[in-house]
Amino acid sequence: MHRLNILIYQPSPAHQITLHQACNAQGAFNVRVAGHLPGAIAQLGGDSPCDLLILDHAMAAREVDRLLERLDHETTPRALLLVGKPRTNAAHLAAKARKQGLWVIAELPWPLSTPALEHALKRLQGRSQRPARPAFETVMLHAHAH
Repeated sequence: MHRLNILIYQPSPAHQITLHQACNAQGAFNVRVAGHLPGAIAQLGGDSPCDLLILDHAMAAREVDRLLERLDHETTPRALLLVGKPRTNAAHLAAKARKQGLWVIAELPWPLSTPALEHALKRLQGRSQRPARPAFETVMLHAHAH
């Protein structure tokens, strides 16, 4: 089985930890975290290819534009996964990414659902979409998502 290389670009330390642990719980252990845009761009241009870039849907419009511009020129991840919800009155990150030809594998709201994350990771790996434990679900409390 292919081991996924995941990069989480998330300024919030609490969300960084939550997303990292959620990926680990799904068996994805090669997870890197960037708390600022220059760090994320540097890691995308690094030696190991990025299979999945996890982004916050509420990124500032300027950051979205800078990141998407770099994804045109740097090593492009195989897929994007967006968490949270878009800012109001802002350009929709998923729509911009798709327009640029990027594969947005999922848009997951807070609280983060582990079955939804599992489904997205399996989709990326091309495996079946049958849940491993259909009667088991873990969620993050909404109060911890902010």
